[in-house]
Amino acid sequence: MSLKLSESKEAIRCCYKISDTDVECLFKLVELNRPISAEELASIMKLSKTTVENSLKKLIEIGLIVRNKDGDEGKRIGRPKYLYAVVHNAETKIKQDLTNCASKILSATSS
Repeated sequence: MSLKLSESKEAIRCCYKISDTDVECLFKLVELNRPISAEELASIMKLSKTTVENSLKKLIEIGLIVRNKDGDEGKRIGRPKYLYAVVHNAETKIKQDLTNCASKILSATSS
């Protein structure tokens, strides 16, 4: 992702009304650039699985990541395992959303 993510953290947090943890989860998924389980992401980020799952749920709701069943599903018994990944057009979506957010802020302050 060529978007300067580190410089966009605060804008992304503000635009999407998400927490710092949510933004960190998004950035870690971008950095890893592969589907990952909530358990593995929690381990990498040194956070609880519940905290990571809550952030992933928010990121799915705003359309920045997707959740898919693990391909090894036929070999497992019990609950399905899910993998999370950044959507293919995430950079474009973030840029458009930040632009729209900035426009709303500017129109609100130009009165």
